[in-house]
Amino acid sequence: MACVLIIDDDETIRSVFSRFLKGKGFDVVVAADGRQGLRTLEEQAVDLVITDIMMPETDGLEVVMAIRGKEPSIPVIAISGGMHAMPMDFLPMAKKFGAKEVLYKPVELDDLFSAVERAMAE
Repeated sequence: MACVLIIDDDETIRSVFSRFLKGKGFDVVVAADGRQGLRTLEEQAVDLVITDIMMPETDGLEVVMAIRGKEPSIPVIAISGGMHAMPMDFLPMAKKFGAKEVLYKPVELDDLFSAVERAMAE
């Protein structure tokens, strides 16, 4: 069974994504910020990471770069809220840094599942 790590500082996002993906048959672990997420990666094998971009401690861009440097085979899905309408949209940067998929919040669960399937298939 594939294991997904969800990194997001929003407890509701972590909870909703976790329940949804568990319902689809995934094992799920969660982290409340990028630093905690990177520690989790050192302690536990995961098959996919879903990370928010804007977080305290260590942001999602740093998470994407760290994963690409240490565990390049782990696909990453980057998510962020509302930034596409602002001058600083970090999701295209996440894609350049190695995220397989990017999604804008609010994320529809069907879109999340499709992104997970695509990222896991590569």
